[in-house]
Amino acid sequence: MAVKWGDKMRKWRKIAEGKTKIIWQVAHCPCIVKIESKDAITAGDGTKRDVIEGKGILANNTTCNVFELLERKGIETHYIGRFGERFFLAYRCKMIPIEVVIRRIATGSYLKRHPEVEEGEVFEEPVIEFFLKDDKRHDPIIDIYSEEDKLGWLHEPKEPITLATLIEEIDLSELGIYLKIKELKQKAKKVFLVLEEAFKNLNIVLWDLKIEFGKRKRDEKIIIADVIDNDSWRIRDNKGEQLDKQVYRNGAPLEKIKALYQRVSELTNKFKDL
Repeated sequence: MAVKWGDKMRKWRKIAEGKTKIIWQVAHCPCIVKIESKDAITAGDGTKRDVIEGKGILANNTTCNVFELLERKGIETHYIGRFGERFFLAYRCKMIPIEVVIRRIATGSYLKRHPEVEEGEVFEEPVIEFFLKDDKRHDPIIDIYSEEDKLGWLHEPKEPITLATLIEEIDLSELGIYLKIKELKQKAKKVFLVLEEAFKNLNIVLWDLKIEFGKRKRDEKIIIADVIDNDSWRIRDNKGEQLDKQVYRNGAPLEKIKALYQRVSELTNKFKDL
């Protein structure tokens, strides 16, 4: 007797779990995963952690709204579609262990690396930085020699890049980004500009954005992967109120954090009209 697709989809196995999400593999389709958003919220490389009931639902809705917008704008992602309140389906990817941060307005760790820059300075062109995903070393910044070079330097992420902050040399081919720097920058910038314009239409200012890339299992193509939700950016409304995870880092009550995530989830529902 043939197994129906609906039956196959029920046979999931957990293949990875992080601080805020779980990845499930469908048994009979190795190229597709189900990504679950948890109710956890963390900061400080996981040293600060809380649970906000319902956050996973809000995060999943935000992520799906974002990916659907990007796909409509011609940006290829791993996203396939929604799969319930907490889940979405995606193409399985081998994740590239870097975080790509795109900045329009100076804030956060950028100010520590560039003490000559004042908070709130607006960059005419978005600034793009690469960080190695390594909680133990607090995600060191990657100082890449050039787009053609194979090697880069790891530096302490919250201090100016000097010999004194040098950690070690790194082989970019081991990260899967050797000779791909220009491509990653172009894709990251395009994602940022699409979201910046979408938020602008809602009277929201996008200060910066963190995204990740992966190599799609079926063809090794580098695409936007992971999740993009209210943990992924800094945004402010036209009154200057911060609406993102930074408020949690600053110690706001969990009730306020949930209200902000609810507000942002509802705001991104309007992406469907853009």
